[in-house]
Amino acid sequence: MLNVHSRLQMHKGVSDPLDVVAAEISDEAIILCLDEFMVTDVADAMILNRLFRQLFSKGVILVSTSNRAPDKLYEGGLQRDLFLPFIDTLKERCIVHAIGSAVDYRQLGSAEQGFYFVGKHYSTLLKQKLQSLIGDEKPSPQTVEVIMGRKLQVPLGANGCAYFPFEDLCDKPLGAADYFGLFKKFHTLALDGIPKLGSSNRTAAYRFVTLIDVMYENKARLLCTAEAGPVGLFENIVTVAEARKVSPRSSRSQKSDDTDLCVDNELGFAKDRTISRLTEINSREYLEDFEMRLRQQQQLPLQGLDKRW
Repeated sequence: MLNVHSRLQMHKGVSDPLDVVAAEISDEAIILCLDEFMVTDVADAMILNRLFRQLFSKGVILVSTSNRAPDKLYEGGLQRDLFLPFIDTLKERCIVHAIGSAVDYRQLGSAEQGFYFVGKHYSTLLKQKLQSLIGDEKPSPQTVEVIMGRKLQVPLGANGCAYFPFEDLCDKPLGAADYFGLFKKFHTLALDGIPKLGSSNRTAAYRFVTLIDVMYENKARLLCTAEAGPVGLFENIVTVAEARKVSPRSSRSQKSDDTDLCVDNELGFAKDRTISRLTEINSREYLEDFEMRLRQQQQLPLQGLDKRW
């Protein structure tokens, strides 16, 4: 949708920029494939029905995956009543298949972890690992230009590697456009101090999910320190259905962190994808593939992975 909004901005002087954008997309592709279809932004929700009605009328075929059935898209979102016609359009023009599997194939690789360190005391080690990847170059503050003149300040960066405290990337008003801009310039991110996620940092949790999605799409490398492993980070985030299953007398309800329980359908559905991607990003297979691609780009000898990971 960032691409759509960028195109709309380019054609803002015409009478119907959305019609122009739909025509451009239909000229470029007859089949549109969207992975992990989700709607969380009211601006996206308001234009999707018109956009796709025009795309469908121009013969474009949609193939998409999603963690949510069409009827559950944008559930609880602002002005959702204006979004409902898009759901009708989807069901009218698409065949919906429920594809379920108990196996997450992204987690079937090596369980050996790469640069994911659990504990605040690993911050120094994180910076040491980052410096070893950078080499002799000294990291310094950098500026990344993102869309529409926005700029993202990078605390430390060098040789394709960037360092951020968690709060600088996920507690500030940043979005997917900022993260895409970041990974256009940097192939490696060191993220320091990922906390457990819950009601107290719900907005940061949304941004973290988006960050990992963008990182995964860009096949970037992650080094991080975190308060818990991937599953533990999200243990306080549940869907409404999951919350109803939690008995007030269960052992879970006795936990001291239960007051931070976050009941949020969007986050609850997104967490499984994020946990899976965090696991895959830190697998030996992913890191070996990353080094191979980096070597091809830089035409440097392949460095063997540290056996102590």
